[in-house]
Amino acid sequence: MTDLKTSLSEAVGSAFAAEGVDKALARVTASDRPDLADFQSNGALAAAKALKANPRELAAKVAERLAADPRLSSVEVAGPGFINMKLSNAALAQRAAEVAADEELAGASRVEPRKVVIDYGGPNVAKPMHVGHLRSAII
Repeated sequence: MTDLKTSLSEAVGSAFAAEGVDKALARVTASDRPDLADFQSNGALAAAKALKANPRELAAKVAERLAADPRLSSVEVAGPGFINMKLSNAALAQRAAEVAADEELAGASRVEPRKVVIDYGGPNVAKPMHVGHLRSAII
């Protein structure tokens, strides 16, 4: 099962390729500003520099192509050419169900249970505490 970031990178790569841009520039990362978006891509900035084009216009074209993706509730262009993507509630619910169904991802342990002996050190309360009590408790 691929993670959301990888599958979104592939979708952004396809949108970049449709605009005549190298797919390798379509790297998607978790957003630095979760209040604005879940994921972001700044590949339009590098692509526009290589194509000698306006990065905001290129990002707008890519965002328009990504708007049809059912996993995304919104795709917006911010700043000089950043593409901000918010996941839809349905995509989050589907991903949560996939993780819950997969024992390895859901945290099920495959380690054999073992017995562990725990010994609690207790100093003699009738005597004053000193470093020796701490030493014996550690050992």
